Amino acid sequence: MKVSELIAKLQAAPPSARVLFLAEYADVSESDEIWTIEIPLEPWTFERGVAYGGAYELCYPGLAAERGAEYSKVVVSAERVVVLSSGPTNFKYWPGDLK
Repeated sequence: MKVSELIAKLQAAPPSARVLFLAEYADVSESDEIWTIEIPLEPWTFERGVAYGGAYELCYPGLAAERGAEYSKVVVSAERVVVLSSGPTNFKYWPGDLK
């Protein structure tokens, strides 16, 4: 999701509504309120390809990782991200981000 899509969806939300985070496959009772929003200064690596017989996509800080022979059709790009968290993270310890 891009920030523009998030903003468009939030336009319909009441300004007093709480923002929650629900992890993939979690039960709705496991939702957590968003407490932190981080906007890294440096772009992250967005990677997609095929590994171990299935497609994958992931996003991580830093340069593209070296991949073994089990990976194919790997495409990487640098993208800006916004990190939403429901609690403490190790964000402030990531190298390359100037806080």
